[in-house]
Amino acid sequence: MRCLVMKRCNRTREKFLTEGNTEGSNDKKCLVSIIIPVFNQLAYTKECIGSLLETLTLYRHDSEVILVDNGSTDGTGDYLKTLPDYFKVITNQQNLGFARACNLGAAAARGDFLVFLNNDTVALPGWLGQMLNVMEKEEQVGIVGSKLLFPDGTIQHAGVVVAAAPYPISPYHAYYQQPGDLPAANKMRDYQAVTGACLLIKRDLFVAVGAFDEDFINGYEDVDLCFKVRQQGYRVVYCPTSVLYHHQSVSEGRADYNYHNTVLLHQKWLGIIKPDVP
Repeated sequence: MRCLVMKRCNRTREKFLTEGNTEGSNDKKCLVSIIIPVFNQLAYTKECIGSLLETLTLYRHDSEVILVDNGSTDGTGDYLKTLPDYFKVITNQQNLGFARACNLGAAAARGDFLVFLNNDTVALPGWLGQMLNVMEKEEQVGIVGSKLLFPDGTIQHAGVVVAAAPYPISPYHAYYQQPGDLPAANKMRDYQAVTGACLLIKRDLFVAVGAFDEDFINGYEDVDLCFKVRQQGYRVVYCPTSVLYHHQSVSEGRADYNYHNTVLLHQKWLGIIKPDVP
């Protein structure tokens, strides 16, 4: 089973390293690249970008935002063309899925750190600085995840717990829909995984573990990435002081791939990953 995981990592890493850069990008390094896959949902995308413009002031000269448009048909493409040069845009002619879009964005990134961010999130002040502080000050951290709240203030994500039912590997969001000020959700802690809706990782580590596995189709790519990082001896840490709102919109047809993604997750990790709870 471990050989299967390594083969997938090597295959995806080779593909990642051969990807081209976005038009107009250069070789100048920066601290962090924020990668946002986009498919329609123009109103959410505008809100997300507006929140980034408000919250990235301290990092404006040491960061970049890369938007990967997965063949949007609702005017998103035209809107993205109006953004300032700080925003890099990759345009796909069709929807290539979350994992592929993220990998394309990462291949074009110049940052030492990568943030993968959903386009239906709204960043709150300090979100990025808090994540970077954990990455830089804590020992052996490979991935940092944020606290995500629904618009009503309840918890959407505060880490991912792995249960042993209904399937041997059954990830779920901790403290889901609990009050946002729940004390247990306001403590930094290690998890086996965090959501890819807002995830920070070192670029070199992302490449080393093979990036996102594109065999997953809009589900469990983030969990799989976290598992791979932990297998390399790194920690996956939940940072409750990095806070964003998340509308958690559902991608069209996503449920159609639940069985496929669950089977693939078990093919890769059954017998390796130990559940946190029965």
